[in-house]
Amino acid sequence: MIQKSKSVSPMSNEGRNAYVIEHINEALLGLLKEKSLNEISISEICETAGVGRMSFYRNYESKEDVIKKQLLQLIQEWEKDYEGKNDPTYFSESLLRHYYKHKDFYLLLYNQGLSNMILEALRVSVKLEEANNNLERYAKSMIAGMIWGWVDEWMRQGMPETPEEIVLLTAQLNKEQPKTIIKNM
Repeated sequence: MIQKSKSVSPMSNEGRNAYVIEHINEALLGLLKEKSLNEISISEICETAGVGRMSFYRNYESKEDVIKKQLLQLIQEWEKDYEGKNDPTYFSESLLRHYYKHKDFYLLLYNQGLSNMILEALRVSVKLEEANNNLERYAKSMIAGMIWGWVDEWMRQGMPETPEEIVLLTAQLNKEQPKTIIKNM
């Protein structure tokens, strides 16, 4: 059969795949606003996205994989911003700005009980896997844990402060007597 030019897709394979990925992401995030990840089926994601199951499995292994890849993409976006500054002191402030910029996404995950996925993405951002020895691994893990302490509490409260306000609170905390704060625990 000869195809007429009207029926030939103007989109390249790459363009069609980007379309599929975008619609799967949007579908899953939309469904997560209504129910938990455990209650969502892959068939439901595909139906909502308007794509076939083969398209889903060509790009993802599971529902969790959709979220992990979205988190990885966002972390890579943040890394480009951070690395462009070439200032190690900018790390936590830029990461807080990143979370705030994507506040709806991160709060959705957090409120759905998927904070462990956010923490894992944070561990990727400190390049924990690239540690050469235990000292470096523990140091990077400690940094991730301290940042996660801020972020976890910030998200628990609904992220009411701006990143700049969190940085100011942290500076204020550094001025307080840590022994007094710990004593009151």
